Amino acid sequence: MYERYWQQAGDKTTIVISGWQSMSYFSDVRNLCWFLEPEFGKEVIRLHNIVGNAVTEGRHIVVGTGSTQLFQAALYALSSHGANEPISIVSATPYYSFYRQVVEYMKSGLYQWVGDASSFNEDKPYIELITSPNNPDGFMRQPTVNRTGGMLVHDFAYYWPQYTPITSPA
Repeated sequence: MYERYWQQAGDKTTIVISGWQSMSYFSDVRNLCWFLEPEFGKEVIRLHNIVGNAVTEGRHIVVGTGSTQLFQAALYALSSHGANEPISIVSATPYYSFYRQVVEYMKSGLYQWVGDASSFNEDKPYIELITSPNNPDGFMRQPTVNRTGGMLVHDFAYYWPQYTPITSPA
């Protein structure tokens, strides 16, 4: 069922990585993501431009072993390392169940799981995780918390045409 879009798109969405290309940990030391193969990065940008699901102009491509690793990196990067208390992490229900598990499992002093974004009512810094289309219900989501001092992490792992109509770049 998910393959129909890609089959109809044909060769324009084909990505080929030649076997002779290096897979170095230091493939491009000038890049923000220094272990990203330059040719692979160009192909990722090309694919997003064809599909229209992401703005790529003036942006960096950061790769990871999956969405979980990338959202953990975002939490770490956005947390204040000099704060007296951990920053609150929230997400509107129903949310991707692994968010809570990962945040609690890490037991980080930098951030802590607080729960449902719709009931978050504190005047302190927070990070809201927004999955769109949402896992598990498939709905397109917008931020829920409307307060100052917050930061947003958008998870667009499923914002691809085989899952949902692409109406604008993320």
